[in-house]
Amino acid sequence: MPRIKRCPFCHSTAHLVIDWNSKRINGYYGQYVICTLCSKRTKTETTSDQAIEEWNHHVLKKNIQLTLF
Repeated sequence: MPRIKRCPFCHSTAHLVIDWNSKRINGYYGQYVICTLCSKRTKTETTSDQAIEEWNHHVLKKNIQLTLF
């Protein structure tokens, strides 16, 4: 299982959630990664690897570096 990167918005830790209350997707329960502080999350995926990959890609895509004067 890949390592879950920190949240790009608040830099807090994130964790994988298996949504046992959701409907199954292709026979699997939905899984997503969510930030423990600001509650940003990925869309629901069918496997943990897909959810983590989506989160880690989200981190790279949305991470914006600001220059302060």
